[in-house]
Amino acid sequence: MVELNLLPPQERKRGEPNVWKYAAYVLPPVTILALLVPEIVVGRQVGQLRAEQDRLNGEIAALAPTKSEYDRLTATGRTLEEVTAVAGQLRDGKTYWTNDVASFSAQLPAGGGVALTSMNVRPLDAGALSSLQQGGVYVGKNVVREIDLSGTARSQQAVVNFLNVYENDPNFAVNFRSLGQEGETGRYTFAASVGLVGKGADTPAEGAPDGTPTPASAGNTGGSDVR
Repeated sequence: MVELNLLPPQERKRGEPNVWKYAAYVLPPVTILALLVPEIVVGRQVGQLRAEQDRLNGEIAALAPTKSEYDRLTATGRTLEEVTAVAGQLRDGKTYWTNDVASFSAQLPAGGGVALTSMNVRPLDAGALSSLQQGGVYVGKNVVREIDLSGTARSQQAVVNFLNVYENDPNFAVNFRSLGQEGETGRYTFAASVGLVGKGADTPAEGAPDGTPTPASAGNTGGSDVR
């Protein structure tokens, strides 16, 4: 069906619907809605984030004593590691003088005609040992400490017998230094060093094809004064 407007032109304008009039009523609510919806969404997200932050802060506060205990234990662990390291260095570098003297004394021959007048125990580093071995002393034995000796004997043979006790013991080695005789008493004075061999130290002697150690006393006879 077709509607015809038979009114005069001046009357037709009044009868037509005013679009802008309706738009003026509709546009403000739509604009307000367009502004409010993002604001509401953002506000809700902010609220959720704040709730999550409060939850995490609560967990952090609950874990604070555990964290403090962890930090304390970590610091204690570091201190113990430092103490253990120092103790290990002291242990590794410790010289068991008492044990050394006891081992040496246990081998002293009874009634050998030798009297010791002085003893001095000192460590022997690898460099010093290498120099001595190049000179034919302590060959084939890893000497870690030396006992420097001086004493008197009633005969040369008594000194030889005394030193042979340690030369023939795999736990010791001998570095003979000097022998002299006192004019007034006729007794002999001597100086020597007895080396203490470390564990697992025996190795074939240099220059010995069958691995037989060369006698240490043969490498150092300088300073002898036998009469």
